[in-house]
Amino acid sequence: MRNINKSFPGVQALKHVDFDLKANEIHALLGENGAGKSTLMNVLMGMHRPEEGEIWLHGKKTEIPSPVFAIQNSIGIVPQELNIVPEVTVAENICMGTQKRKAGAIIDWKDTFKRAESIMDQLGSPVNVRSKAGTCSVAQLQMVQIARAIAFGAKIIILDEPTASLTSQETHDLFRVMRQLKGNGAGIIFITHHLEEVKEVADRVTVMRDGEVVDTTLMADTSIKEIIAKMAGQEVIFSKFEREFQEEEVVLRAERLTHKKKFRDVSFEVKKGEIFGVGGLVGAGRTEVMLALFGVEPLESGTIILKGKPITVKSPKSAIEAGIGYLPEERRAQAIFPILSIKENLTMPILQRLFRHGKIDRRQQEKITQSYIDRLEIKTPSGEKEIRDLSGGNQQKVVFGRWIEKDLDILILDEPTRGIDVRAKDEIHKLIESLAKEGKTVIVVSSELEELLNICDRIMVMNEGQVKGIMNAREVNQEEILRLALS
Repeated sequence: MRNINKSFPGVQALKHVDFDLKANEIHALLGENGAGKSTLMNVLMGMHRPEEGEIWLHGKKTEIPSPVFAIQNSIGIVPQELNIVPEVTVAENICMGTQKRKAGAIIDWKDTFKRAESIMDQLGSPVNVRSKAGTCSVAQLQMVQIARAIAFGAKIIILDEPTASLTSQETHDLFRVMRQLKGNGAGIIFITHHLEEVKEVADRVTVMRDGEVVDTTLMADTSIKEIIAKMAGQEVIFSKFEREFQEEEVVLRAERLTHKKKFRDVSFEVKKGEIFGVGGLVGAGRTEVMLALFGVEPLESGTIILKGKPITVKSPKSAIEAGIGYLPEERRAQAIFPILSIKENLTMPILQRLFRHGKIDRRQQEKITQSYIDRLEIKTPSGEKEIRDLSGGNQQKVVFGRWIEKDLDILILDEPTRGIDVRAKDEIHKLIESLAKEGKTVIVVSSELEELLNICDRIMVMNEGQVKGIMNAREVNQEEILRLALS
């Protein structure tokens, strides 16, 4: 890719970008949210047409007018938000669009299952290709998406934040597959915010900032510290919170919360102004407990006590009325309205307050939106911009702003920094601390143990739907938490 330029209304997304990928290579593409990584890959996949520049594939100058053309020319992508049809089999998801047919129209199912099994065996995945895709874990679905790219004959494979929801073992398995694909001649573009992973698996690194390529170098010739400085344009000093939390007022108490097959006898309490962490491996039941507190998952038994009084939370509406907010793990699927503006997304929970004489007070709505754009440093030319056009980190800030403006007492944050860059993560951490200082109670669910140890006052560890322990974050380390999470 040479001299690629791409703009959107009010934003120059790509500025004279050069990028190349070799066969038998894992090439990490890095940058802060909004740096231009996704836009560049959308150009490569034919989803955006550049205003200027050239794309060369296998030594030939090529125009890529559509994703279909990209796929036909051996380019595949495994997106961060997985594109899976849950109600059909794994085999159908893998071979979709490439099935052989008998008598001109009838799908040769025997061949479909055979091909899918062969590809999954090649990847070393134990997934049953005859099972429904909707029954698979996130890690298994990653393999299904990679298998689909292989089924289409992809020699250029884009992996966008593939480890965001994976355990350490699942990440290790993915890296094994990446190295295997590389050894078979594929070129892999690896987009991630986990820089330790880049150090482990990448051959070369390209860093982008503000729509431009800052540097391309061998991973062996650079360091994580240098990469972060290039991403940010300056040396970045991360916050290390040294909170002296001594508040004793219990705001929320959960007593023996139970939901069949998901969690059982879960008990804990959180205090006013506390940052309370919830750790454990993916699938430990952490999210399910938080969804029960927010009225999404029904409880079979147990009691929720808020400010000394038992409450019944039957729906998110009743949770919000009780003063509980929830920022979900799946930001794009569950937290935002993609085709609506930043303004509409941010003020959604307070529209009733904004009604004047039967209609929304647009001037007040715009004033509130702009105040949060300024306060949270949301990168956007306007509050009228559709939220789907923002980077992940800036989308997350909009959702934070929504709940801050609602002024709730308890905020549950499920994987609040998943899929956002290192500096945006630090900004989110500072925001969490500021909310706690204001007396808000913040519950943080995270798969990153370092994150929990850095920002939380206490940490509850779960495994297989049960609480394994609650510890002072200042008195434990990652190994002790992991030991509990596996017990």
